[in-house]
Amino acid sequence: MLKVKGFTLIEALIAILITAILAGIISGVITSFAFKTSDRIIRSCLIEAASSGIAACKGGNTIDYVECGGNKVQIEIEGECNPASGTCSEIKVTSKVKRLSFSLTDKVCNFD
Repeated sequence: MLKVKGFTLIEALIAILITAILAGIISGVITSFAFKTSDRIIRSCLIEAASSGIAACKGGNTIDYVECGGNKVQIEIEGECNPASGTCSEIKVTSKVKRLSFSLTDKVCNFD
């Protein structure tokens, strides 16, 4: 009697199923990593934009937005960037993009 070596149809289907499950898991991990990386870039841009808003305000200027990571980050400044001579003003800078926002608070003083 001649024995034929090889896989049965059931074994081949199980191997395909296992491969498909592993491919699905790996693609899920890659997708999750991509979203987390994008979120980190946006958060970094929010911090950079708020810091830029404070720096501009301390220089006596205001800025409305910055371009960062392919996003237009809106900047809102609350407080007086040019306080009266010999006084200080507390400022709050909020940066916003998409559904996220970030705020920084600082003081601007005029010692003329």
